Amino acid sequence: MISEAVLAEVVAAPDGASHGWAEVVRRTAHSYRDVAYRHPQVFPLLVTRAQNSTVAIAALERVVSAMRAAGLPDRVAADAPMVLFGFLNGHLLARTGGGPEGPAPVPEFDSGTYPGMAALAPRWADFGSVAEFDRMLDIVLDGIRSRAAHPG
Repeated sequence: MISEAVLAEVVAAPDGASHGWAEVVRRTAHSYRDVAYRHPQVFPLLVTRAQNSTVAIAALERVVSAMRAAGLPDRVAADAPMVLFGFLNGHLLARTGGGPEGPAPVPEFDSGTYPGMAALAPRWADFGSVAEFDRMLDIVLDGIRSRAAHPG
């Protein structure tokens, strides 16, 4: 299956024993991003089909094992990969989609009609960059840390 071959390109994350769970997640996320950018025509298959192959399960196993080894509650370790890959899939589809010309540029907003969007639009100048990806990934990681510190 083609999606398995593409997923096999996701570089193995470091084990959670010698690296923290967040580093395992970050490396997995960046590797997944690299795959999406290398294979933008195939990437939608990864998002729209159940990924229950041994290759996909192995990537999830690295993430949840690192979280459990770090003492994150099982509820957090169970939910976090779904949140992570929900973010990754949506973000990467938006960044790699749009056909051969790539994603649409950030539009300009009329400040009279959309003052909030117009004020924030300059902050999207790095649309699709690694810096943008890292900022958003940090929000996901911060949410996992917060939930782990305050399970409930």
